[in-house]
Amino acid sequence: MSGFGPTRALPSNMSWMSALKPIPDLPNLWLECAAILARRRRPSARIAETYPAGDRFSVAHGPVSAILVPLLLVGLCGDVPLSLVVVALVHPSHPLLIHAVVAATGLMGLGWVMAVKSALCALPHVVSGDALWIGGGVRLSGVVPKAAIKRLLVIPGTRHEWMAEQGVARDQFVLASGYDSPNLAVELWPEAVTSVEMKSSRRPICPRRWVLLYADKPDALSAAVSTDPPRLVEALATPQAV
Repeated sequence: MSGFGPTRALPSNMSWMSALKPIPDLPNLWLECAAILARRRRPSARIAETYPAGDRFSVAHGPVSAILVPLLLVGLCGDVPLSLVVVALVHPSHPLLIHAVVAATGLMGLGWVMAVKSALCALPHVVSGDALWIGGGVRLSGVVPKAAIKRLLVIPGTRHEWMAEQGVARDQFVLASGYDSPNLAVELWPEAVTSVEMKSSRRPICPRRWVLLYADKPDALSAAVSTDPPRLVEALATPQAV
């Protein structure tokens, strides 16, 4: 897919960025788990309300994310009987304590994956009129102005195969997908990288030339973003009207 088409005049960098909402927060997964157990409003639901109106593209049904909860349940069904046998053979004098530790560890893992699944379902990618809002709510959140995007490429195979094919080094991209392998690459105009805002749960993230995402329908997301917006880099060079 090629870059975007003809350019149009835009406001200055400051007015362009001020038109965007602040970057959404990332949900605390332990609080998400507690809200699920208590049947209260989840943090991810509150964060979802801060996303703008637009086309939404789910991220919760990938090869890994779709089976997180059943995979852990199957693992627990095998681990619990095995732990009973091991404890009886190795630690017969303190069985209750060991069983309690094993059960608590398993339940914590189950709560964690339930919280991850909840956040993935609540926070899809959103394509608004002027930006791509990165969803998922696990690894990072971010806002990519459409005018900062040079092109989008669907990744048909693995990330490493795509990197070798495109000649992309590890320090040239930001991995925004959570548990599933990315299937969509967003290339930014070099002059507009600073207009992109991203953050993890702890700190801001410096954007790079490429942003790698996962979406359940990457072709549809790519088509929604590619609506021929004006190039931000040329808009920044346009004198602001007085």
